[in-house]
Amino acid sequence: MQAARLIEGWMDRGHEVICIGRRMGKGPVKIGRHLVQVRKIYTLPNLGRPGRGISYLFSLSVLLMRYRRWIDVIYTRFLGEAAIVVSMLKRFGLLDIKLVANPAGTRNQGDVHFLRSIPFTPYLIKLLDEECDAINLISPLMDSELRQAGFSGQNFTHIPNGITIRPLNRASQHNNIKFITVGRIAPEKGLDLFLKAVAQLKDRLNPGQVIIVGSGPEETKLRKQAKELQINELIEWTGHLNQSQVQARLNEADVFVLPSRLEGLSNAGLEAMERGLAPIFSACGGLDTYIDKEIGWVVPCNDVLALSKAMSEALSMPMERIRDMGLQARSLIKQEFDIDIIVDRYLDLFAKLHQIK
Repeated sequence: MQAARLIEGWMDRGHEVICIGRRMGKGPVKIGRHLVQVRKIYTLPNLGRPGRGISYLFSLSVLLMRYRRWIDVIYTRFLGEAAIVVSMLKRFGLLDIKLVANPAGTRNQGDVHFLRSIPFTPYLIKLLDEECDAINLISPLMDSELRQAGFSGQNFTHIPNGITIRPLNRASQHNNIKFITVGRIAPEKGLDLFLKAVAQLKDRLNPGQVIIVGSGPEETKLRKQAKELQINELIEWTGHLNQSQVQARLNEADVFVLPSRLEGLSNAGLEAMERGLAPIFSACGGLDTYIDKEIGWVVPCNDVLALSKAMSEALSMPMERIRDMGLQARSLIKQEFDIDIIVDRYLDLFAKLHQIK
């Protein structure tokens, strides 16, 4: 989603983009009003991890060498395989192109964890540190994790994820504060903690006052947990929704809950705050670092009691106060995360790198 927003913004400003990846079709792909050229990286999945890695390296190298005279900047959405391949080609003098890598994830789900899982980790970290012209960090926690892994920090930049700012279209007034969470239903999202917090407040909640949007591998397990906690009637499980449907459900709610055990800089959190919802975030070192008590709540990870207390405080507040917090959250998004601002910050970075010979 972030890549699509950036590509659209760069092309809106007259730049050309080719998108290269393993899941690409024959293309082109329509993003906004643009048709984006795509190229597929081919791998050999039947040869195990070494075979996949070698075939990925060969396929991407061929593509990059083919377009090397056309490309000005290579932007990789992760600090992983693609960044490693580009860095190797640069090290051997086969490419002379600026490389901007954008790490994703933190703790046991991040790119540092990936780098530590493959052979020659110290060499690869040194290679990336020296050959990446910029390593852009979308959340503060990534800085300390990368430095602890061996990165120098000399080429770190700090441009967060961005989001399109749309006119606010809140649903009609209602009296009961509605809680919503949106995302993949997986262990790292902490929805089991959310259900336990709801259970502690069940005497204060009405049917349908809690909305869970999304699907994933934990859905069956969590639905069973909700029944065991006797809170299933309080929850509306929507399943997977498309983007416009998610926007509509956010417009109906008042407080967005993100109880993740780990998170980079949550797109779902950005979308909720852009829609004017007051946030309750766990302290994952990402979007939560921007939140103060005038905007919402930040609670420790894996802390059901703290999460329940924050929800209880929200339930005790007048609706006007909750909506004012949501408007302040939206104001923060407009100031710091407007995709137009983020697109221009990247273009400024690219231009600056091209001045460095």
